[in-house]
Amino acid sequence: MQWILLSHPAPTEKEQPMKDLLQSICDKAKQRGASFADARVFESENTGITRQDGRADKLNSGSSRGLGIRVLKNAAWGFASVSDFDSDSAIAALDSAISMAEASATRSEEGCVAEMPGIQREVKAIVEIDPRTVSVERKMAALEGYEQAALKVIGEKLANSIVSYTDRADRETICNTQGTYVRKESIRTIMHCMFVTREGNLLQKARSRVGEPVGFELIEKTKPENFTVKAANLAVSLLSAAPPPAGKFPVIFHPSITGLLTHEAIGHNAEADHILSGGSIIEGKLGEKIASDLVTIIDDSTIPGKWGSFDYDSEGTPGSRRVIVEKGVLKGYMHSLQTAAKMGVAPNGSARAQSYASRPIIRMSNTFIERGASSFDDLVKGIDLGIYLRGGEYGYVFSERGQYTCHAGEAVMIRNGELAEQLRDVSVAGMTLETLNNIDMISDDFEMNMPGMCGKDGQWMYVDNGGPHIRVKELVVGGQA
Repeated sequence: MQWILLSHPAPTEKEQPMKDLLQSICDKAKQRGASFADARVFESENTGITRQDGRADKLNSGSSRGLGIRVLKNAAWGFASVSDFDSDSAIAALDSAISMAEASATRSEEGCVAEMPGIQREVKAIVEIDPRTVSVERKMAALEGYEQAALKVIGEKLANSIVSYTDRADRETICNTQGTYVRKESIRTIMHCMFVTREGNLLQKARSRVGEPVGFELIEKTKPENFTVKAANLAVSLLSAAPPPAGKFPVIFHPSITGLLTHEAIGHNAEADHILSGGSIIEGKLGEKIASDLVTIIDDSTIPGKWGSFDYDSEGTPGSRRVIVEKGVLKGYMHSLQTAAKMGVAPNGSARAQSYASRPIIRMSNTFIERGASSFDDLVKGIDLGIYLRGGEYGYVFSERGQYTCHAGEAVMIRNGELAEQLRDVSVAGMTLETLNNIDMISDDFEMNMPGMCGKDGQWMYVDNGGPHIRVKELVVGGQA
């Protein structure tokens, strides 16, 4: 995907009325005593297709357009939104936002925003094949081809198959009282698959996903063997895999599991709103050592072609490379305009909103551990009895308690410094800071191919995560037969 940045663009005849309206809203907010206000238009088009068990199951497509207005008055926030707006309903939404701020002035936590220079930018998404120009029939045919290739592998062992496709085009326009007017577009395409196999009473499943901020060309270049066939082969092989032993073992994380750990265990803890609310285990630890000297953790929304990348957040702040941990030392957090002001630091473009009806909140983008200097073989050779986790599926974290769990779709036993038998249904659990300090080797490879959606406060947002292979001295391992 190419990104074109136009400095101080001249609005087209169609765009000029929107810019005038949003600027008028911000001007009126200031006239009515607001210290800060922003008006944000969010427009979206999407198509989703799901096939299940060899037949078309679901088809949905839609579009939405609306306006969200935030106002900071008397150190209190007000927010209102309206769909399919015109100038009258936009001004009515401003009235509602101001009324909310005035009513909240004595009841809410004091609000503030960091001062930012005004930015005038337009970012257009240019893709090879705009998915909005591709027929549903063509999309369905491609999905059926992926599915059939996998079903040939699974044969009579199939219990359930699901293959899905989604494309989405978003356009977000942000105008605020600090002089910012940013208009940005994005197009994303993603496919998921899951296959469940059966042998007697035993059921096993495997998943795969492919997603990039590109158009329908993703489908044109993705081969079944790198998507559905890969998952099908794993689902079949897991039927003969052994259940994991329970106990404490040295563990090697595949990059997909490294990504889960980074996102769940430290990523959410490093969101500055969690810090300020007292819900993070790294509150008050800036400048302190919280991980092994080998560990550097980054959240970076500027990486070309990655699912979680963006040029500007929903406050109009440029995206950036955010260093969370550097060589074991906690260096910084992800910030919005408000948290940056409260902590006396510069905003770093981490506030995003799911839609016009949502307020921008702090979100991760592409979160990862940087590569190390060891080979994967070196990590394995040092283990007499341990487990290699791969095929990251899901995880969850109790930020305030510092506990996390990661589940792997597949694992391999390590015996006498060599990879041995395949395992199934494996989970690991631990304490975040203890695990980060127990990382004793990091490989020199790197992978970040975990496109997905992260949920927080009722909003879902595009994220990716990954890293190298990492070795942890000891973790609690469990699973189910």
